[in-house]
Amino acid sequence: MTIAIKAINGKWVNPVGEIMITNTAVQEAMDQFVMSCSDRVVTPFPVERCMEMFAEYLLHYSDLYQDGEMVEQDELQEWETALGEYVESLLDGNASEPDVEHVAELGNLPVSMLEPEHFRDFVGWSLLREVGITSLEVEGCADVLLNWVSYLHKRQWLDSEKHIAFLESIQEMKDESMRASQAARLLFHYVRLGGGVSPRNRGKRFEQFIEGHARIFRLERGSASLRFDNKNLEIGPVALPDEITRHLKCGDVIDVELGCRGGAWMIVDVGPVYPSEVYVDADEFEIPEKLS
Repeated sequence: MTIAIKAINGKWVNPVGEIMITNTAVQEAMDQFVMSCSDRVVTPFPVERCMEMFAEYLLHYSDLYQDGEMVEQDELQEWETALGEYVESLLDGNASEPDVEHVAELGNLPVSMLEPEHFRDFVGWSLLREVGITSLEVEGCADVLLNWVSYLHKRQWLDSEKHIAFLESIQEMKDESMRASQAARLLFHYVRLGGGVSPRNRGKRFEQFIEGHARIFRLERGSASLRFDNKNLEIGPVALPDEITRHLKCGDVIDVELGCRGGAWMIVDVGPVYPSEVYVDADEFEIPEKLS
């Protein structure tokens, strides 16, 4: 059976008056959004940079390209060739400024393939892996995504149900990721300033080290207890200033290295902090093969 559609005020609708969603490519939707923002400031975070970072996440870390069918291999090989030529000229001592930056291209991936989980993973995981990212930058990038999602809906490239789901997913992870980035920044400076160890004791040797993804399973005033899920090991309590523990939650995951000295554990190096909402136990899902 063929369902007749007609145009009303320039928009295609079906017999019950619902606006027909036009499917378009994510890359095209990104490019048009960036051009629409070129003459006005939407957020303090560069719109084009946010779109590039989200495209890189979709291409290299999401589940959308795992079969490799939609990856532009010719473009990737061209970039790798240019990089190889630059490295050779560098070794020969006559290298000029490289022109080998690889910008993610999403091919013909349709907007309809996007799901709320892609926005959750990007804002709550991929974005937080950017070195030195601040909570204000997290907020700005999330705001760009919120504006882009609304742009998709306005252009009839996204239905109302997904529009609301995307907005809710981004907003939830925006707040949590801002908190996590603040915690990571405080932890970084705490460790660089000696981690609460007096200068007199900093030269003493550690008896044991452990590193990896540590999940916070207990928070108390002035300390946190950590669980390394993949090692089935619990460490703690680890002393932390109250100002830092106020920015942490049970379930958060920290990229961390701990050292033990005199039976007490302390943080000797630290990376990103990830909100519990986006980080699940390793045995709860099958990690897809990464293409990067």
